[in-house]
Amino acid sequence: MIFTKTDGNIKEREDLGHVHIETAMVKSDDLAKSILRVKSDHHNEYGIRLEEGKLENGSFFFIDDHNVLVLNVIPEKMIVITPKDMDDCGIIAHMLGNMHKPVKVKDGKISLLYDSVVAKNLEKSNVEFKVEEIQLEESLRYVDLS
Repeated sequence: MIFTKTDGNIKEREDLGHVHIETAMVKSDDLAKSILRVKSDHHNEYGIRLEEGKLENGSFFFIDDHNVLVLNVIPEKMIVITPKDMDDCGIIAHMLGNMHKPVKVKDGKISLLYDSVVAKNLEKSNVEFKVEEIQLEESLRYVDLS
């Protein structure tokens, strides 16, 4: 079976108590793809070829009237940086940009997938950071200035 559009996000639907849910575990990078093959926890294989929209943690697809496939993002090891001030933020952003790393900036924090080279550079530059297991809601991206 190939799905061409999502039917929503499972977190926004309370009326799905009557359906059987199959779950497919995906990497956060997979959320940026429009063509994807997944295997559910019931060992069923499905194809996704989105014609529009995007995938996110919790995206679901009706298999039939009684069954739903839900995408669940695998938690990943991430570097989380909380800049001290705007100057610190600029220096960190410049450093990460030079390393061509996709990031997520939210609530005053910069998050990116763990990379030992990045961690060493942050330590060398005396930038404080934490390493955490995080389940991303959407894929990390490079800056989009369009």
